[in-house]
Amino acid sequence: MFNLPLETFLWFVPWPFIWMGIAFIIYLKMKKDDELENEE
Repeated sequence: MFNLPLETFLWFVPWPFIWMGIAFIIYLKMKKDDELENEE
């Protein structure tokens, strides 16, 4: 796999999924805040 050692490959592969999870959580939090502001 890209001629990388397995440890290096396993170190880099999860990061896009971790960042997507963090972004999704922040998105949900901001969406909830926006809905609260719109109700006021």
